[in-house]
Amino acid sequence: MMAPLLQLIVVAAIARVGVLGREAAPPPARATGRIIGGWKVYIGQFPYQLSLEYDGYHICGASAVAPRLALTAGHCCIGTNETDLTVRGGTSTLEEGGIVFPVMKLVIHPDYDDSNLDFDVCVLRIGGTFQNKPNIGIIQPTSSGTIPSGELAIVTGWGATESNGNFVSNLRSLAVKVWSTKDCTDQASNYVTLSGSMMCAGSVGRSFCVGDSGGPLVYDQRQIGIVSFLINECGGTAPAIYTRLSNRSVRDFIRQQINNDQRRMSLAANG
Repeated sequence: MMAPLLQLIVVAAIARVGVLGREAAPPPARATGRIIGGWKVYIGQFPYQLSLEYDGYHICGASAVAPRLALTAGHCCIGTNETDLTVRGGTSTLEEGGIVFPVMKLVIHPDYDDSNLDFDVCVLRIGGTFQNKPNIGIIQPTSSGTIPSGELAIVTGWGATESNGNFVSNLRSLAVKVWSTKDCTDQASNYVTLSGSMMCAGSVGRSFCVGDSGGPLVYDQRQIGIVSFLINECGGTAPAIYTRLSNRSVRDFIRQQINNDQRRMSLAANG
């Protein structure tokens, strides 16, 4: 079972816009801060960054990983359907500018577990294509089975500056240290049991927050993680948890979705 605070952080952004069955609320006032410990950036620096929107309101981050596919967290897709979702890309500003793509299909990892966020990954197929669009670029998911422990990776998003705060209006970025599996397990064991589909990154006072879920963690021009959940308050002492893209099952799931869509595109092109 997830700790109460963990559950609160995971669902807060989705509950904001009524994905859990409540009437959609208007957007709140914007915060003036940043990802905890981060800085303001321009979308051209991180063109793979997307915003997953529900009825026009941001609920999660996402990333462009193929011409017609976006990657996000599984918990961002639970309780939704394609007709309510859109993906916005090519803009640094939350819910403004860029290009909005309809979501045609969503596929959640078959082993996703909503109770502990194991295999927390979802692939979205859009209508249209990310290719040749202003300020939109594709990031390749890692194909490696190893994680660069101790190295700095980059996480981006529009998340709040504190657990009960508002989303920021401009895209933010943060450098976080990737933890070893042992250190991650040791530090998190008092809060949650980690699985092989999870990894840790961050340090005290430097983490993602509410609204960053689903966003990319990138190292050496490859996406190595998906923002999943916190086991403490935003910027707290406990590690931040990401879906590990080097996990074989996660990696194979993403690759299968990419291959399937490539076949669909090839068949369509050949009539």
